[in-house]
Amino acid sequence: MVAKISSKSDMLWTALGMVLVFHGAQFKNIFLCTQVVMAFCYGRVNTSVMALYSDVKTAWDKTTEDDDKPAAADAKAEAKPDNKHAQKRKDAASKSDGKDIKAQREEDAAATKKVLKVVSTDKVTNVAFELLVSFMACHMVMQGGLARVAVVSHALVKASKEQLNAMLDFSGHEDLQAWTDILLTFVLYSFFAGMAVLVAPLALALNVAACGAQLVTENGLRIAESMGKIPDGMTAEAFASSLKGLVLLGGLTAFATLWQFWALMADSGMAWYFKMMYFPGCIAESIIGLF
Repeated sequence: MVAKISSKSDMLWTALGMVLVFHGAQFKNIFLCTQVVMAFCYGRVNTSVMALYSDVKTAWDKTTEDDDKPAAADAKAEAKPDNKHAQKRKDAASKSDGKDIKAQREEDAAATKKVLKVVSTDKVTNVAFELLVSFMACHMVMQGGLARVAVVSHALVKASKEQLNAMLDFSGHEDLQAWTDILLTFVLYSFFAGMAVLVAPLALALNVAACGAQLVTENGLRIAESMGKIPDGMTAEAFASSLKGLVLLGGLTAFATLWQFWALMADSGMAWYFKMMYFPGCIAESIIGLF
């Protein structure tokens, strides 16, 4: 199942990009929460969860090893029975032990105690804290204000710099590249932060459009390459960085921005058949919107 999904990943990402291009404004809460988690929270949450998982796995392995030792000893003891009567007594004892619920509960309690001794309480607290911080960050971004301005402007600056760096040539001026990058970052943050403050719907529409257009072009071009549809024998990456690829990305971004901006300003909804197609997403958007 996982292999089939991986083989169709380009098609799935392209479909997701098309959904963002046409209906991204209808799922703005999911979109903003995903951006804030991936940009600011995912690394911290992943580190804390993996640390806790490592402790739990170590505790489980230790408990399993401790359980295997007496089982192996019992197997050796049963391999050489003294006589038939001794064997019968052992069988009867094993049956009675299996029916002893109290003894089983004591064994389970002992195993749980071993696990709790190995697992660090600080790591459990850290996981809970990071998840709570992520929840609060998502809540603040959905409410708007400076939190949304920061997330939207950061996403737009990141998307813009990826395209601008591909076009800039620092040959012979490598010593100025770092300062140019700082200056360019400052200008982009000033521009997009101002847009997010003064014209918030336009900034959000541009953010959704840029993300959707990038998914469509990157993954759609790989599909076209596998079908032999890219001219001049170019690779998908080479075509994306060429003038035609930039025009394709810019045109799709401009169209999606206007479409999403109109949808946000008009507060328009989706047709019922689209709601049926996106039913899980609509349910998730409604639930997230309650927070």
